[in-house]
Amino acid sequence: MRRETPYKVIVWAPGYLGTACIREILKRPEFELVGVLAYSESKNGKDVGELLGIDPIGVTMTTDQEKIFNMKADCVLHAGTNIMDDTPRNQEVVRLLESGKNVIAAPSYHFPQIHGPEFVAMLTNACQKGGVSLHGTGINPGFFAERLAVTLTGMVNEIDYIRCQEYFDLKNVEAVRMLKACTFGMTLEKAQSIIGRIEKGSENYYHSTVAHACHILGHDVERIAVKSTFTPAREDMHLKASGVTIKKGEVACWEHTWTGYVDGKPFFFLDEIFYLGQEYCPVETKGDHYRIIIEGKPVSVNMKMDLMASVEKDLHYREGDNTTPGYYATAMPMIQTIPVVCEAAPGIVYPTTFAHYARDYRNLVAG
Repeated sequence: MRRETPYKVIVWAPGYLGTACIREILKRPEFELVGVLAYSESKNGKDVGELLGIDPIGVTMTTDQEKIFNMKADCVLHAGTNIMDDTPRNQEVVRLLESGKNVIAAPSYHFPQIHGPEFVAMLTNACQKGGVSLHGTGINPGFFAERLAVTLTGMVNEIDYIRCQEYFDLKNVEAVRMLKACTFGMTLEKAQSIIGRIEKGSENYYHSTVAHACHILGHDVERIAVKSTFTPAREDMHLKASGVTIKKGEVACWEHTWTGYVDGKPFFFLDEIFYLGQEYCPVETKGDHYRIIIEGKPVSVNMKMDLMASVEKDLHYREGDNTTPGYYATAMPMIQTIPVVCEAAPGIVYPTTFAHYARDYRNLVAG
């Protein structure tokens, strides 16, 4: 039976992603924004309308996590973007679940099995205690490989390999911390010296994508290899949005590939390409760009996709909004899954597709 009352929603972390979630939630009558958890003291006590540059909406932001834990709501959209340290987020999410709130998260929980049975048990127990569910989603991880690429395998009977590529332009990102986390502004030598730590910290994201997509297709990943390459700036470059200056010779493009091995062979490639402006992108794109290659039989697939503010008007950004399309493409899977997650049986919720390639097609039958 369809629910007639709005789902009460809290947004956790109103940065780029969280703000995108708020904008889109406010457009939908089936949702009611009831709270926002901010990390910055400059946002504490301010009306959400001020964050969006609109009239007050009657919802104030708070930095007090206890207020959020005790607030009545159906669902929390966790939009924190720090993927390097899971410990604080795990503690937050367990508290939210135990307090009786469903949680949909972008930075984690897409495929908790990669962290072992004890981690899965911790989350499952929290869900059972609160009588709620947990779901991890977004454009990548969540949608791009686990849903879109998997769906495309529905045209293939045998697969040699799958390659998923994400091209993301960070030139107009304001967050200096994000740029530094992606090695921009470092010498190539400095980037190479710390890349192992960065790759280790981002395992939660990209190991999850590779392992989960392969798992859906019926394959167990034996190991995941990581490789990074850097392209230096050809001249000094000032980034207006962040105020950062990239000097000649410093990192202007970072390409890293996660390769999942099945039966001793490379089976699933995930390429992440972060760059500063089209001149440093390895391919010509319009907006945030995605590619999926499936080499198989009896057909192979080569899909290219651009995320834009408007295809018809050839716009990357909407007027008065410098949010890159990739953030909205992460926000929308989170928002669209609110009713599904809230109405699911307590536990961890995973994405589904009707039918697709599988090592054994009988495994596609539920149960």
